[in-house]
Amino acid sequence: MAEQQYFLEELFEAFVFMRRQGATPDYAIQLLRQHYPHISPEVRNELSLRIRVWEKREGHRYPPDPDARVSFPIFEREGNVDMSDEIQCPQCGTVNHSEANYCYSCGTLLTRLGTQQLYDEGEEESGAATFGKLSSLVFTVRGFEHAPIHVDLGESQELIIGRTAQDSVIEPDIDLVNYDAQKLGVSRVHLTLKRHENNITISDMGSSNFTYLNGERVYPQEVRVLRDGDELRLGKLVMRVAFQRQLRRIT
Repeated sequence: MAEQQYFLEELFEAFVFMRRQGATPDYAIQLLRQHYPHISPEVRNELSLRIRVWEKREGHRYPPDPDARVSFPIFEREGNVDMSDEIQCPQCGTVNHSEANYCYSCGTLLTRLGTQQLYDEGEEESGAATFGKLSSLVFTVRGFEHAPIHVDLGESQELIIGRTAQDSVIEPDIDLVNYDAQKLGVSRVHLTLKRHENNITISDMGSSNFTYLNGERVYPQEVRVLRDGDELRLGKLVMRVAFQRQLRRIT
């Protein structure tokens, strides 16, 4: 049963991967069918149902691209699948198996937020999502490189990024008003920033001029993970994300 469940989630993950590459739904399903002999009729029906639900919720965000080079993802594994280390989707709450990269229910990119990550503080690679115990979060606003924003973000703490105004009811924790925020289209409550153990996530709060992470729109209430070196755009205000490492004293 666990093996069939794994195939179900693996094939759904492959479908989402190909759609995000620009494949049409029909083409992606055609590539999936070569694996149908390995799954039961019940699993095929469940897969079809999940694909229809995903297309209804997310499909409009990924229009087919005739110039896209679509490839079927290759999953490598040995022996039995370990289903004990599960991952809960931050978007819909669905529990996924430990090797999933996308939620099999809604297609959201998964990170191991519930898994303790082992690392040597101060040695994370650039571009990593791990926010170490000795890391500090810094935003550098384009055009204001002389005034970086240093953020003190505690465990499970949630901060609001936006701008203040005279009639504001809610004041943001990170105020961008001195960075031409109003002129550049930043909303008063634009997005939230939250730390989950060793990861930092963002969620757009229904901003008027949208949020983009590395050029890709972050939809309202969608949870996305920040990485060292990411580019975050609020309206037309562009910020570079940095996880700066504090040096440890060697004794």
